[in-house]
Amino acid sequence: MRKINDKPALKNLKDRTLRIFKMEDEIENEETSLASPLKIEKSIDNIKHLNGKRNIKKGKKSGASFNSTFPSEIDFNHPYRQALMAIKTKPFILMAGMCGTGKSRFARTLAFQTCPKYLQENGQPGNFGIIAVRPEWSDSSDAIGWFNRGIYHFTTFIFFLIKAWRHIDTPFVLCLDEMNLAKVEHYFADFLSILESRQWINNEFVSDPFIKPDQLKFYADQDPNMWARIGLKLDIELKNRFLAHGITLPPNLIVIGTANMDYSGHRFSMKVLDRITVIEMTEIDFYGGIKTDDTDLKFPDTPLSKDKVLGRILCGKEAYNLSPKHGDLVIAELQAIDRILSGVPFRFGYRVRDAALIYYVYNSQLAGIPHNNDSVYKCLDEIILMKILPRIDANGAEKIIDSFVRFTKGKYPRSFQRLLHMQSEADKYCGISFWQ
Repeated sequence: MRKINDKPALKNLKDRTLRIFKMEDEIENEETSLASPLKIEKSIDNIKHLNGKRNIKKGKKSGASFNSTFPSEIDFNHPYRQALMAIKTKPFILMAGMCGTGKSRFARTLAFQTCPKYLQENGQPGNFGIIAVRPEWSDSSDAIGWFNRGIYHFTTFIFFLIKAWRHIDTPFVLCLDEMNLAKVEHYFADFLSILESRQWINNEFVSDPFIKPDQLKFYADQDPNMWARIGLKLDIELKNRFLAHGITLPPNLIVIGTANMDYSGHRFSMKVLDRITVIEMTEIDFYGGIKTDDTDLKFPDTPLSKDKVLGRILCGKEAYNLSPKHGDLVIAELQAIDRILSGVPFRFGYRVRDAALIYYVYNSQLAGIPHNNDSVYKCLDEIILMKILPRIDANGAEKIIDSFVRFTKGKYPRSFQRLLHMQSEADKYCGISFWQ
């Protein structure tokens, strides 16, 4: 095969590949269309009529925005509170927004704020890693490695897991940059499944393995230098752990993906959206770092401890039992939303329920939170934005969205603003989608 060295040719090839990805996604999601062309045309006319009455813009009322300061005390008014509590709920989040809004910067910020002195490497946090997702990634071997000619080829992802296991008292932050340039459910399939296998057994964190014990033994037999290659030749304790349990998910791992709010990559499947928490960044502080110090990208005198950013609650029942009264309100509101969304493909299930319960409990433990139902509604407003609205991507659902808008009005202001924006953009895209 002829190797292409011409840069314009490579660019054209990449552009053509991305167009093919978009076409594939449109074909795969064709079954989500719920209306005939006539109905779509009618709904577009209705939305144009609405646009004549209002001009809805997606701004800070709906999305999240960060500044360049990072207060050491995490309370309910902390500028990063929503993202930090989302991570504590489940350490797998997506920062979405237009280019230049600081999506990957947040991941680096969190690493700076949690990095102890002994892990600082040339002024950078040693607990941080970034992987640029490539569009040709098509299966799990691109994430966890492959065996070829007697040698197992470990990936950057697996090396990062091993390093995290060596320092389990420190949060390790991995950024998957532009994670939807390839299909997440393909190259990250193992992670998506293993994430749901997490358990605490006798105060020990366990999960299914990425690489099984018998596989590791086989690879080590074939390649005597394997343990040295992954830095475990002298680390007998961790080596024995891997031989007994395999390379499993470390308890201190945080995965933060980034994605642009455009059509430069694949759509996120329901399998991914069910597991990930989406935080949309909409505002840019143009004075950030100019009139204030960039304390977010500086090492604090006392780094955040693991228990400040990572939680132990893994199921909704445990969270509910900590606050049954407010838990009942959370479930009642989710049931009301479920009745509105009944019969559409973006309906949600138990994972969203559990996330809502856990998210509220962690927020309720922060100083400065109002101890009344207002705090529940505020947390639910954020859950709707992060876990429910990103699932909406379909034609012919205008009446359902109208009902959802009426439900959120007055009670969930940020979700209400976001839904209005989605309605106002529908005429451009012949359908209603969070990702417009």
